[in-house]
Amino acid sequence: MARITPDGALPITALIAEAQRELDMRHQYYWSRVRAGKMRQDDADKRIALMQAIVKRLTVTAAL
Repeated sequence: MARITPDGALPITALIAEAQRELDMRHQYYWSRVRAGKMRQDDADKRIALMQAIVKRLTVTAAL
């Protein structure tokens, strides 16, 4: 688990890792929901795209 800095913040690398973990989980979870007919594919695609954008934004921010 990531250590919280003295000012209460988490390191950007920990944020990226957690966002990537969430993205990986969404791929699996939404796939099963779509397959079971409980979620539309376009909804799953949109939510996955949003999390991909978060991972990308955090990664770009970390490079600054």
